[in-house]
This record gives sequence, structure tokens and C-alpha cells, in this order.
Amino acid sequence: MSLSKETVPPRVRRLATPLLALAFCAFLLFLFQRLSQSIDYRSVVRSLRALPPEVWLASLGATALSYVALIARDAAGLRYVGKRVPRVALGIGATVGSALGNATGFGALTGGAVRVRVYGSAGVETADVARLTVFTSVALAFALLLMTGVGLLCSANAMSAALHLGPTGCRLLGALILLLGVAAAVSCGREPRTLRWRRFQFTLPSFRVLIDELLWSVVDVTGAALALWVMLPHTEVGFPVFLAVFAAAMLLGLIGHTPGGLGVFEAAMVIALGHSVPTPVMVAALLAYRAIYFGVPLVVSLLLLVGFEGRALTMRLATRQPDGMTWLVPVLLAIITFGVGGMLVISGATPAYHGRLSTLETVSLPLWVLEGSQLLASMMGVLLLFAARGLLKRLDAAWWLALVLTLVSLFLALAKGLAYVEAAILAVLLTLLLASRRHFKRSSSLFSQRFTAGWLVSVGIVLVVAFWIFFFAFRDVGYRNDLWWEFAFDERAPRALRATVAAGLLAAALAVRQLLRPDAGRFVRPSAADLVDAAGVIRTQERSDAVLAMMADKSFLFSASRRTFLMYAKRGRTWAALHDPVGPRDEWAGLIEQFVALAHSHGGRAAFYQVRADALPLYLDAGLTLMKLGEEAVVDLRAFEMTGSQRQHLRYALKRGERDGLSVEVIERPVDPAWLPVLRRISDAWLDSRSAREKSFSVAAFTPDYLAAQSVMLVRQAGEPVAFVTYMTTDLGVEATIGVMRHLPEASQYAMEYLFTSLILHLKQAGLTNLSLGMAPLSGVHAGPLASPWHRLASLTWHVGGRFYNFRGLRVFKNKFQPRWEPRYLAASGSLSVLLTLADLSLLAGGRRS
Repeated sequence: MSLSKETVPPRVRRLATPLLALAFCAFLLFLFQRLSQSIDYRSVVRSLRALPPEVWLASLGATALSYVALIARDAAGLRYVGKRVPRVALGIGATVGSALGNATGFGALTGGAVRVRVYGSAGVETADVARLTVFTSVALAFALLLMTGVGLLCSANAMSAALHLGPTGCRLLGALILLLGVAAAVSCGREPRTLRWRRFQFTLPSFRVLIDELLWSVVDVTGAALALWVMLPHTEVGFPVFLAVFAAAMLLGLIGHTPGGLGVFEAAMVIALGHSVPTPVMVAALLAYRAIYFGVPLVVSLLLLVGFEGRALTMRLATRQPDGMTWLVPVLLAIITFGVGGMLVISGATPAYHGRLSTLETVSLPLWVLEGSQLLASMMGVLLLFAARGLLKRLDAAWWLALVLTLVSLFLALAKGLAYVEAAILAVLLTLLLASRRHFKRSSSLFSQRFTAGWLVSVGIVLVVAFWIFFFAFRDVGYRNDLWWEFAFDERAPRALRATVAAGLLAAALAVRQLLRPDAGRFVRPSAADLVDAAGVIRTQERSDAVLAMMADKSFLFSASRRTFLMYAKRGRTWAALHDPVGPRDEWAGLIEQFVALAHSHGGRAAFYQVRADALPLYLDAGLTLMKLGEEAVVDLRAFEMTGSQRQHLRYALKRGERDGLSVEVIERPVDPAWLPVLRRISDAWLDSRSAREKSFSVAAFTPDYLAAQSVMLVRQAGEPVAFVTYMTTDLGVEATIGVMRHLPEASQYAMEYLFTSLILHLKQAGLTNLSLGMAPLSGVHAGPLASPWHRLASLTWHVGGRFYNFRGLRVFKNKFQPRWEPRYLAASGSLSVLLTLADLSLLAGGRRS
């Protein structure tokens, strides 16, 4: 019996991955505990410090070679999917995608997300990026398998000792792997072929593309192996054998899906080469390799993005919008900040060097400064682990907190034991923070953000590793009750114990605070006081569509001065604001940021529905994705005339209406309650004829209180009310917006055209300047070569969706009045989640709230 996705509670599904990660971490620590029985912490540190500068430089050079091959691999992958991108986009997509994938794990997903955004800006579809990612991942695994097979076949004796398998068994296994590889390569022809099996299909690459991809994968792995090889002393294991072992260990790490094979790769290398390379030397080399091959590309990627964020890059990539790749900067900076925070916590659990402590004692550094520095530095590291989450959300408060923590930690690194390398890393982080300031402008409290279970587990793993390293480093220390209270320059174990425990307690306190936070917010109807304040704001400005706030079906978010507000509703995880803010424009940016922060604080998606083009920079600055929804028809009343051939059909509608016995009557606001039953009868008949229900949120609905506050134009046919339309205006009387419009099924077919023409003439005579006839959904959305996938979907819906909704007919009717068409947009959090946001918005329009 199998459990479907629906039968598993959502909370269990959300906790499954973090709990598996925690269990995997526990298994690795158990394995390392067994392996470390013969390892001395001091010997590892001595081996690490003994690495000369030329070795570090050689490792950097090998890393550069590997990343050049990574770029070439992506180029071959693009040929596989039949696409080309500019060189700059190729370099950034491959480098940043690989660096991010190595740092976070699940490289096919995280690196693929980077490539979707970077290559997508050059016209590569998401589906093509997915095919490219699968192809390069499978090709890498294939190359690793072949390299392992060659090593088993050609160096069977040496590999036998490394893998604890007989030479004959190594040769047989190697031959089998190579035979499978040759068979797979031969199956590829000169041209790509598509294989189908039931519902699945896979396109085999051409032989040339496959060979190119495999060759560059071999170069990639060879460069990575060299980056580690140069860290090791000369041993009896030659580089070919080492390369085969490295490929096998890398393949195991790839299967494990940990960040860069973390843990799995190290264990495999130590077990395979432990007989040839002293284990402390191997561990030191692996630590240095991690810093060079994984840490440096991450920093370089962030510097690359920050440095190339100019107009020149935008033009060379032909991006659809200037900030198309800026989302990567917060992601990379958050990862680096989390890594630095982990470094500080682990550093606090390890002993400082005796010589440096003696130097500090010689310069008469007070003991309390030394003790306090290590304690505070570990706690600063914990705070950086949490601040990294805020950086991921682009929070202004998180940036300032990270900046202050980094600056203070830089001085603490020197005060706690002259940790020069640690101080240098903190200085790099400080530089990166300053260089990326403009990306963090969301005003929100850092700890009002909801920390996911995965994030809390990640923090927990850092602390567990720190405690393990503490016990490993001070294995020979006798633990006594008075160990806590020993204070001296040479008492390193008590100082590390206090720092590690303090870090653990601080992290636990912050985690408990997060776990005890209230659940996601719910929609709350506005209070009477909020309605009064909103009405006051509406009266003092020109936008007539703001009167929709008076339907009382949306909540309000006011600025600090209460001179500006947003009207919004919530459905699922979508917090949707209708239109731009209402009120003085100088308060819009702050209110937009405030609303985005409110949505994110509850783990939701922020969306601004039907916003205008002149406000788009404000939403881009808030880090939102834009999508064109359609166009709004606005009639210029001052220029509207009934003369000329273009108005002939309107003149005919008036004459035909009079012939059919139509006449109009204006009911000024407030509407007499006696009219409501008459209007209700027309409205109910119209809804019944369409089997429809009353809508809300973005359109006016028939509710007595709202309708009574609007002006109404009523159409009579032979003296009987048959149709009506409400229109919204403000006290300034500049523009009007159509509200509720209904008619009886038996009314004249010219009733609505007669009604709208009469309304336009009435408002023109009253001195108003504009009349909004409302939106034409998906109108004006074109699928150009640089259009986003959402624009292309919208364009397709416009062309083929007529059988479900009369998109074209709505625009044709409104075009009779020759309006100007003004674009309206959706600004929403995320990119791939836009479809979910649109689904929630459709439910909101249907009156559903949550």
C-alpha cells in the first residue's frame, strides 16, 4: 500500500526533508567519529598551516581550469537543446549556477534556477533549460563512471588497495563500465534522436555533442582533482589512480545530493586513500580544497554580479527588464553570510594558537577582553546564521544587522586570538555587503520573518558540528564541574566550552521564539474607523476607482500619517493589493515595501493587481516580478464628440434606442433606498440569465450599502426600468469609473450602447475629464521574441481562449467609444509562483477569502 501525496499531512511533508538532512548529518558525524579515532586535531592544524602559498595558488589555478570547463559544458548543453546565448550570459549562468549548486546542494535545481533567469533573459525557454540541466548532469555522472572504469582497468593493482577489492575484480568491473559506456555512446547517431517509452520520451544527443560534453566533463573533473591533488604530499598513489578515486568519490557525493557531496565525498576519500596518505594530511587537504573550490567561486560569483550590474551588461544580455538577474545577489550573499556565521560558531569551539595568545598576553590585553571576544564572536556567528535568512528576503534590517555583526566580529577575531584568516574572510564579507547595499531596501523587522523548518535545522546542524569539533579538538581534556569557571590565557578548553554553549543557547532561544510565533495571518474586514479614514483619503484625490475601497470587502493598510492606504485581501498564500496606493505619491514606496514585508512575515506572496505603468519602478525596487494583465479603456470626455463618421454607430444607437422606447434617468448619490428593490430585480435577473454569482475585490458588486453611495444612470423601456449602471466619482469631480452594470434579458439589444453613450454625454456636460470603462483582460499582451513565459501564455489565452471567455468581444464593445487603452500590470513576489498568484486572484474575484 502506498501513500499518495494527498494522504500525507502537509506539515509532515514540510518536515520530511529537514528531518532527513538531520538524520544524514547524524550518520556522517557517527562515521567521522569512527574515522577520527586515529586523528589528532593539532596534527590536522599543523598540516593545514604547513601548506605553502604556491600550493594555494596552484589549487586556485586548477579551480579556474575546472570552471572554464564548466562553461564549455554549458555551451555544449546549449547546442544539445539548439540554443545560443551571449558569451557574458553563458559565463555568468555557468559560473554562478555551478557555484550556487555546489554551495547549497541539489545542483540540478539550484543551478537550474540560476540558468532559467540568466539564459532566459537571452530567450532560452524554461523547458530548454530543464533539458540542458538534465543533460549536463547525466553527462557528468556518465563521465565520472567512465573515469572510474578506466582507473579500475588500467591501474587495477593500485585501485585494488584503495577500494579493498581484488585486482581481477577491479579489472572486470572496469571493463563492464567501459562496455556500457561504449554501448551508450554508439547508440547516439550523427543527428539527435528521440526515444519514447509509454508516456516518457528522451532526446539522445548527436555523437559529436555527447563527445564534446564528455570531454569537457573530464577536463572539469580533472581540474577539480588537481585542486585537491596539489594539496597532498608526494605519495605512492599516482595522479591517474588518484583521479579515478576522486571520480568515484565525486560520483557518490553526486548521488548523495549534499552540498558539493559534503561528508560523503570526504569519507570516501579518507577511506580509499587512508593507507597511502596520512589521515591528518588528507583531512587538512580536504578542508583547504573546500575553501578554494567551493568558497572562492561563490565570492567571485557575487563580485561578478555586483560588478557587471550596469547598462552595458543589460544591453549585452538583451534582458527584458534591468533587474533580471539582481535576485541572485541576495541569494549568494545569504549563502556566504550563513557560511561565515557557521565559521564563527565553529571557530569559537576550537582552540586558539598558543603563540598568538602569548602575543596578546605580552601586549597586556585584559583577560576579560579575550574571554568576552570568543564568547561574543560565537554569538555573533549565530546571529549571522539568522540574518542570512533576512538577506535572502532582501530586508533592510537584515543588511544593517549583518553589516554591524561583520564589523564587530572583525575586531573580535583579532582580540580572541589574532585570527588573521578569519578577519580576512570577514573583511571580504564586509566589502560584499557594502557593494550590494542597493539590493536590500525592504523595510521590515528581521525576526518578524517566519524561519522555515529547513532553515532552523540548518542552524541546528551547524551547532551540532561545532559541538562535535569541540569534543574532537579537546579530546584529551578531563571534563570537570569547575571547568566552566577556569579563566586564564592558556585555558583554551573552558573558553571554547563557554563560547559553544552560549552559541547553542542563543540559537535555541531564537528557534523557540520562532516556533511559538502565531500562524499565518487571516483576512479581516475593515473596521468602521478604517472605512471613515479611507473615505477621507478618497475624497481628496482624483482617482475614482479608489471608491472600490468602500465595498468593505478588503482590508486596509495605512501609512504612518494615515494619509495614504492600500486596500487588500488574502487568499491562500497570496496577499493581494488592488491598484496602486491611494493618497500622496511620496508615501507610495514606503507603503509598498510595508505591504511586501507584511505578506512575507506570514510566509505569503505579495501581489499588486492592476497597477499603472507610471508606478512600475516602485514595484521593481521592491523586488517584484511584473506581468501585463491587459488594458483599461479610458474615454477622454473633453475630446468626445458625436459628430463625424467614426461616431455614426453611436448616433444610430441613440436614435434606435429612442425608437425602441428607451430613456435615461440619473439618480444622484446617495441613492434613495426606495430604488434598491428595483435595481436588485434587474441585477438578479441578469445574474440568473448567466448562471453567475456576484463578484468582488477588483470589480464593483451589488451590495446595498455600496450601491446607495454611488450615482446611478437608469434606462427605462416604455417606462419600465430595464438596465442601469453605477459610476464612481470623488469630491474633486475629475474622473469617473464604471461600477455595477446590469440589464434585463428582454431589454432592447441597443440598451447598453444607448446607456453608455448617454452616460458619456452626461458626464461631459457635468465637466468631468475622463471615464474609465474598465479592463479588457489580456488585451495588448504580445508574445514577442523577448517576452516572458507568462506573457506568451497570456497571448495564447487571448487568441485561443475565446470559447471560455469573450476576451475579444469585450474589447470590441469598449472600442465603440474610441477610448485610449492604458496598460495595467500585476506586480508579484517570485517568478514561478505567478501562476499560483493568478489562481488566488481569480478566487478572490469570486468572493473567496482566507
